[in-house]
Amino acid sequence: MLRALVLSDIHGDDTGLRWLLEQVWKDVGPIDAYLCLGDGVRDFERVESFIRRRDEHALMYAVKGNNDWCDAPTRRIIELGGVRIFMTHGHEQRVKSTMLYLRDAVREANCAVGLYGHTHCPDIEMNVPLIVNPGAVGRDRCALLEIEKGKARAKLLDYGFH
Repeated sequence: MLRALVLSDIHGDDTGLRWLLEQVWKDVGPIDAYLCLGDGVRDFERVESFIRRRDEHALMYAVKGNNDWCDAPTRRIIELGGVRIFMTHGHEQRVKSTMLYLRDAVREANCAVGLYGHTHCPDIEMNVPLIVNPGAVGRDRCALLEIEKGKARAKLLDYGFH
């Protein structure tokens, strides 16, 4: 089984991100991929060496959000364990007002999973495609995407405010 940790909206809280990662590692164990959905790409990059001490061969992907000023793409399609995944922050798809544009973008990209952030509100739509918002790292939330035999499932992880 492949495990991917989905993170979003770090907003400069490197300390909170490190704390959250330690909680996840205690509960979940090794992680195969780390997916950052923006508004904290630089924060994510700053903790890479911290992550690599734990999961040295983990894959790392990021997309930039509306508060990121870096060269990361605003959307990305990746494949993990035979599953196509659409990554975006969500501001371009207007997820604060409707999910229609995001669902359409995920389907048009022929992806089985759509990941987004921006709203800070964790959510999973168990439809086809599977749509996941991990919530905000700043609120001690993230999501775990598990892929086995070409099928993806997700669960939200909430560690409450520390």
